[in-house]
Amino acid sequence: MAYQYDVFLSYRRSNDWPRFVEKHFFPKFKHWLDAALGRTSEIFFDVHDIETGDAWPYKLANGLAHSKTMVCLWSREYFSSKWCALELTQMLARRKSFEGSSGPLPLILAVVIHDSENLDHSLADIQRFTLQDYSNPWIAEGSPTAERLSVEIERLARDVADALAQVPAYDAAWPGLVTAEFMRLFDTNPIQDFPPSLG
Repeated sequence: MAYQYDVFLSYRRSNDWPRFVEKHFFPKFKHWLDAALGRTSEIFFDVHDIETGDAWPYKLANGLAHSKTMVCLWSREYFSSKWCALELTQMLARRKSFEGSSGPLPLILAVVIHDSENLDHSLADIQRFTLQDYSNPWIAEGSPTAERLSVEIERLARDVADALAQVPAYDAAWPGLVTAEFMRLFDTNPIQDFPPSLG
């Protein structure tokens, strides 16, 4: 098996953030990433890739293990989620395994959508896009805020496209490693209902 996705979208499903991600962030990101790549991008987005009744820890682990890069939407709530932390930790471990003299590969790009200024120092080298001024679940399409959000997401998409040109060769060990960690967390912290990603 090999990569299936260009991007794994990691975010906290809490309050009205899913509305923002599904209605505003994802469509704009997909549009601009397709444009930057000159082809149809493949993005693992739980809403589209996990159906009710699926064995979602496996689907989530499979999506992450087969994704070239991760775009995570950071908020204070993101960092209080064991599932989000595990997603991020898995990609950080992959990045570390390929770190060379020129520093870490840009496998993770972060979008700050709400207060997350007090970040662990170990995350300081992750490229960040500050969108919290435009990350409103109730943005009106065509408004100045929506237009500004689109401009910022276009910048993000260009950098993701650049990052995709630097991904390491796929490692067939990743799915087993990631699935084992996801199932370990699920066994100790089960969430019975879909959606996953973020309990």
